[in-house]
Amino acid sequence: MPENWRLKFLLSLSLLLIALYFLFPTLAHFEQIREKADQSGEEPPFYVNLFPREEIKLGLDLRGGIYVELEVEVEDAVRNRADLITTEIERLTASEPFQPEKLLRDPEGSGIVVTLQKEEDRSPFRNWINRNYRDILLEKEGKNGEKTVPLDLTPSFRKQTEDSATRQSLETIRNRIDRYGVAEPSIVRLGQNRISVELPGMSDPDRALALIKKAGRLEFKMVDESVPDDEVRRIVSEAKGTDDETFTEEAVKKLNDLLKGKIPEESEVLFEIQRDPVTKKIVGGLPYLLKKKTEVTGEMLRNAQVNVQDNEPYVSLSLNPLGTRLFADLTKANVGKRLAIVLDGSVSKAPVIKSEIPSGEAQITLGFGDYSALLREAEDLTLVLREGALPARLKELTKTVVGPSLGRDSIDRGVRVSWVAGLLVMLFMIVYYRLSGLLADLALTFNILMTLGALAIFQATLTLPGIAGIVLTIGMAVDANVLIFERMREELRAGRTARSALQAGYQNAMRAILDSNITTFLAAVVLYQFGTGPIRGFAVTLMIGITTTLFTAIVLTRVLQEGILFGLKRERLSV
Repeated sequence: MPENWRLKFLLSLSLLLIALYFLFPTLAHFEQIREKADQSGEEPPFYVNLFPREEIKLGLDLRGGIYVELEVEVEDAVRNRADLITTEIERLTASEPFQPEKLLRDPEGSGIVVTLQKEEDRSPFRNWINRNYRDILLEKEGKNGEKTVPLDLTPSFRKQTEDSATRQSLETIRNRIDRYGVAEPSIVRLGQNRISVELPGMSDPDRALALIKKAGRLEFKMVDESVPDDEVRRIVSEAKGTDDETFTEEAVKKLNDLLKGKIPEESEVLFEIQRDPVTKKIVGGLPYLLKKKTEVTGEMLRNAQVNVQDNEPYVSLSLNPLGTRLFADLTKANVGKRLAIVLDGSVSKAPVIKSEIPSGEAQITLGFGDYSALLREAEDLTLVLREGALPARLKELTKTVVGPSLGRDSIDRGVRVSWVAGLLVMLFMIVYYRLSGLLADLALTFNILMTLGALAIFQATLTLPGIAGIVLTIGMAVDANVLIFERMREELRAGRTARSALQAGYQNAMRAILDSNITTFLAAVVLYQFGTGPIRGFAVTLMIGITTTLFTAIVLTRVLQEGILFGLKRERLSV
């Protein structure tokens, strides 16, 4: 008997026991046992704690939940960055002799239009921009001698901003989902500006999706008092038409395009959305004429929390030191005027500033209605504000919702198909290769147990395509044995002894087995790297299955055959 036979046998037995140890909690449904014990207030049976706590994770298609692909509208982030740079230039040049008369961001893009007080200020202002914004801004072509200086973001800074927006959106979504409490989410970046989100086991997918997509963009803007409220409502009514009750950001932007020339250039119209207190459906919108300039932003937010007053939940805000100072200066300079709190492009409220507010605190009310619904809305808003605003809007590209019953049906069908495929393959091997086929079937069973055990050990996610990967692994495992057995038959026909044919069969088939399995493994690596969701699940099980297939075909099956030939001292191979 070969010297390393016992070592190979002990290694195979050890791997089998390890796989069963990690797989047993899944097979015995320990998670359900623990849940029942928690519900009854009792301790689970002692043997439950002897095994790992984690079971094989099920993917979205088996467990139920939501899958959505989102596109980050990076142009929004670029425009927002241009707005911040505009405000920053205005603040930094306030004490300069060439202080601009007006700074406006081009409403159609990311350009910044600077209007100087004198033509002579053009040269010192350009020098100042070159010193402070060399890699950020560049001057667009314009007529010399004019007081207007058109600026735009450099291509490199624009690309950096777009990439940063996607990465920040990814992290913001992940933080929101983690705080929301979803177990085992999958949040992956796709390409330049797309994000895929998988939330398995979701009981309220619509609420989770709303939480993900909510921009959380908080702004404080002054109400433009130069036009009376009645006049604003009249102008808006004429522009919108009586039947148009759409108040999305896109609709509001189109409305402001129609109002050009009818309202001040530095102002815009935003709406306070009015909802039915019972159904929460939009029933109207109250227009406000606001200054485009954002005085304080959500980036200056220090904390947000839910409070209740007169049985009505609301969100209280507190600003960081910079925000508190700016908020105090703003309220001190505008006593008697209205300050609008704008959330995601809609006016939350626009109270009159009665006195300076040095504390840097404000409130967002949520209206009237069902207490529990308002409390849930306040909690979601608080979570969004705490985790930070999205740098840009998210556009929903695809959405798939899988119910738990459909997931259970997928599991049942997948297991049934695997059993049928496995039994057919095993029957063929026994009929065609006799005792060697039976040994290959034992190795195949070992292979499946090792694959499932590896999924449990590494906490990989099993998906419906993953079950298909296991079925494919069954075929590939048998294919390796078929190559070996056919080589052995050729050696036996050539007149070699059983022991010589066994050795030559494995040696001659090794190259073909390695070539086919390694190339398939590399294809699975590519699928995992560039695939999403179910495709990655298929790739994971395929890679694990190929690894276990190589071990069982090359090591385990040979160990069993050597045990029969050398241990039982047989002189013939049943192949």
